Amino acid sequence: MSRSPRHACSGITMIEVIVVLTLMGTLAAIAMPRMMNRTALQERGLQDELRSLLRHSRKVAVSQQREVCVLLTPAQASAVYANGLGCNGAAPVTTPGNTDPYVIRVPTGVVLGGAALVRFNAAGQPVPNVNHAINVGAMTLTVSRETGILF
Repeated sequence: MSRSPRHACSGITMIEVIVVLTLMGTLAAIAMPRMMNRTALQERGLQDELRSLLRHSRKVAVSQQREVCVLLTPAQASAVYANGLGCNGAAPVTTPGNTDPYVIRVPTGVVLGGAALVRFNAAGQPVPNVNHAINVGAMTLTVSRETGILF
């Protein structure tokens, strides 16, 4: 019978601990500023939500053959039906899939500017027939004057 060689003690060395702590510190130094400053992420999210709101409003105007307005304020964006020459805040367009008014809240720290009103006629074209620019922070959404399509 032969004797088995002695097994070395298993565990972690001081060098391994130092390497892991160094890597964790480096990752924390890189990741923490990105997690704390979420403005760019919130701006992109708001831009995507506005794009959906505008497309839905245009489609509702075409499918229901009535004018729809998108009202933009620094605090929110909402879709309402137009009545005559004005936009009726008391007649909101509903969110797809339920009966809640289609309203988007602007996150704190995000600046919404540009056009305060985008009105779509029954053909899906903006009224008046001009390009409407909507600024979300440094990004811009443009509603085409002839087609109402966003770019």
